[in-house]
Amino acid sequence: MTDVSTTTTAIDRSRGRGLLWAGIVVGLLGIPLYVVQFQMGMFTVPWYQPALAALGVLLLLGAVARRRSITRLIALVLVAAFAGLDSYFVVSMSKLPSYEGPARVGQKMPAFRTVKADGTPFTEKELQSGKFNVLVFNRGRW
Repeated sequence: MTDVSTTTTAIDRSRGRGLLWAGIVVGLLGIPLYVVQFQMGMFTVPWYQPALAALGVLLLLGAVARRRSITRLIALVLVAAFAGLDSYFVVSMSKLPSYEGPARVGQKMPAFRTVKADGTPFTEKELQSGKFNVLVFNRGRW
């Protein structure tokens, strides 16, 4: 009978262990992916980070549901905190500041001079000539 209880205890301890490790790995996978993205010169918002962190939290919830332990609860709290901070960063910290440049709605265009793609000059007077023109402002962050 001793053999049966030892086997049962070993099985109980491993319940949800795969979910635990999968939750930790998936929850933190966004960090190395962002480093690779940054090194490749792709400076876009890492939208996948909060999604992976949330998936990691769900996997850890499954691990805690299968077997509660202090280690699993600590992992769940840490990955959930990381997911919250990640979401906060992507939603609020990666916004561009509001435009404060010289062109304002309802006001005359300030004087400027630039060159078209074909090399001919272009000024604000051409916008007043009555021809249809398109002027594009690129507010990129480099």
